[in-house]
Amino acid sequence: MLHPAGPAAERILGIWWEMLIVYGIVYLVTMVLVVLALAVRRRERPVLGSRFVFFSGIGIPTVILVSMLHTTIHTTAEMGKITADLQVEVDSHHWWFAVRYPDHGVVDANEIHIPVGKVVRFKLLSKCVVHSFWVPRLGGKRDMLPDHPTELRLSADQAGIYRGTCTEYCAGPHALMTFRLVAHEPEEFERWLENGGRPPAEPTDPRLLRGRRVFLEQGCAACHAIVGLSGGDTGPDLTLLGSRLTLGAGTVANTKANLSGWIADPQSIKPRNMMPPSYLPPQDLHDLVDYLRSLP
Repeated sequence: MLHPAGPAAERILGIWWEMLIVYGIVYLVTMVLVVLALAVRRRERPVLGSRFVFFSGIGIPTVILVSMLHTTIHTTAEMGKITADLQVEVDSHHWWFAVRYPDHGVVDANEIHIPVGKVVRFKLLSKCVVHSFWVPRLGGKRDMLPDHPTELRLSADQAGIYRGTCTEYCAGPHALMTFRLVAHEPEEFERWLENGGRPPAEPTDPRLLRGRRVFLEQGCAACHAIVGLSGGDTGPDLTLLGSRLTLGAGTVANTKANLSGWIADPQSIKPRNMMPPSYLPPQDLHDLVDYLRSLP
């Protein structure tokens, strides 16, 4: 939060510094008065009357709070008026994020890709309980409510990988409900969009074909979608799994060992998530993992 990488985060940081300085001064003055009150001998007549108490205890805080409220509302309204260059839809589930690019036909999960220097309008919705969407280095947080879409506009000033998280306690593995936001240079983002909208090619390697068959026959396709192959929507879409940075909504790095462990026993990696263990023979598990890692 203290290292902003976008215009929204910079404005929020400015408000934060303003609040820290003003409230810090108020705190110091209050402590000085407390010390004086304890150190000075009691007198029959009070040194400071009720007018001072009213002015310093009610008047000054009211002015400060109203001023801060005005600044916050004005900043929020100004950020909401910015014209968006791209729309991304994010739906929160137990305990992961579904991501869609409605104008481009791209579907992803737990990873968001945006172009540098462009304003992105995030349409946020929860498919279960209340969650909250926050990328600290790019802007403020916004609640994700069931059956009531909210929106947030963010922009990144520089390419990079930014961590996002749910900040609304949503029970279960709430602390392990994160995502990665990847900001690309505009040309690189266009290439990503183009590749992300294509169905994965049918593999020619016999080992990958066996893994594809395991995916279809062992129940994976009932919960997970792969464009052109399956349409399950209970769990995250796996079309772009091979290129993702993490597994389990940011819980572990996307490596072969972690993917194998996740499929075999996801509860040991992310307790109380909604995926059951898979009892696959070792060869089937290896082939399935190789197939999933071959996806774009």
